[in-house]
Amino acid sequence: MENINNKKQNLEFWIFSLTGLLLVLTTSGFARMAYGAVLPYMQASMELSNYQTGLIGTVMFLGYLLTVGLSGVLALRWGAKAVLLSGGLLVLAAMAGISASSQFWVVCLFMFLSGAGSSLVFTPLMSIVIGRFPQKRGMALGILLSGAGIGMLLSGFLIPVIIKQFPSMGWRAVWVFFAVISLIVLVIAFFILKNPDTVKKSQGDEKPQWLKNQELMKVAGLYFFLGVAYLIPNLYQTSFMLSTGYSNEAAGSIYALAGIFSIVGGPIWGSISDKAGPQKTLLIAWCFAVLGDLLPILMTNTAGFVISSVIWGSSIGGLVTLIQVKGSEQVPAHYVSAAIGFISIFYAIGQALGPVIAGWIIDHMGGFMGAYGFGASIYFLGLLLTLGLKNKSQYADVEKIK
Repeated sequence: MENINNKKQNLEFWIFSLTGLLLVLTTSGFARMAYGAVLPYMQASMELSNYQTGLIGTVMFLGYLLTVGLSGVLALRWGAKAVLLSGGLLVLAAMAGISASSQFWVVCLFMFLSGAGSSLVFTPLMSIVIGRFPQKRGMALGILLSGAGIGMLLSGFLIPVIIKQFPSMGWRAVWVFFAVISLIVLVIAFFILKNPDTVKKSQGDEKPQWLKNQELMKVAGLYFFLGVAYLIPNLYQTSFMLSTGYSNEAAGSIYALAGIFSIVGGPIWGSISDKAGPQKTLLIAWCFAVLGDLLPILMTNTAGFVISSVIWGSSIGGLVTLIQVKGSEQVPAHYVSAAIGFISIFYAIGQALGPVIAGWIIDHMGGFMGAYGFGASIYFLGLLLTLGLKNKSQYADVEKIK
């Protein structure tokens, strides 16, 4: 009987996790990450300037930033499933709206809604999966996070094919296709996902006691450090390689390698975390991240860039997973979504600051090597802060009520 129950629980875990992966794939991978791949076609058709295309991306990020902190609070009030389905519908409406838009400011509006909707999906989704499978939270989060990378990878292959098949519609056909896939996934999620039957909150679990929790604030600091540093190789590795004499093809291939490893990194690091514990795994992941940024400085050759791409590609997804796992352990299960929404604000602020600082360093203080050195230093600060975290939380092993 116990063996049958275990098999049933494992099947439920994979059904929930893969449904969640598809949601992240459509609402983050297609809705936000694919923008860069469809951008050249939109820019040419709508005669947009580089400033306008950049502004569209900024508006989309602003939508994400303004709602990411609210997602967890709304999940507490309305239920995680209701919030993530609402976010999915918002993304679906944004995709349909973009496909029919001809004006720059209308596209900006729908891109804002796309960013807002995507932020309303992930945090409640994570709360559902962790609430139902607390002992597999690492692997579950890793699987969910890989959805964005898979969506980005698929977009690179699908977008040229779609545009070629529907030349009269052009880039608009891409957003229609994304909307159709998103609708199918949203229907699947409606029938499969369920709110977790988590442990009920007690008087000792009131919000003021955990929002002021020093451990949660330390985790927020870790998320901020990651936000500052992780975009540096993502944005500048190709330019770094081109500046040292590599061809576009070589630089692009090595960058694609990082993208592939970013997909598998989250689930692998998360699985290790479930067995070895998030504290030890997080320390190891920070060490790998530091090494990933230092290698192109110490070995400015093909081997250095390739190994660095493998390391930073896998470590980024792993660090996001592990930090969220650590954050989920600092509060009762009832408040996980709100806590992750809270620390995600720090992550978003870090993402806004990191590229600006790195760009200034490249122009004024040591070029690309200076920027990579800055990133390695920030990762090292994350490692030091992790050493100050408590190894075990009173909420880490709370099981859901059957």
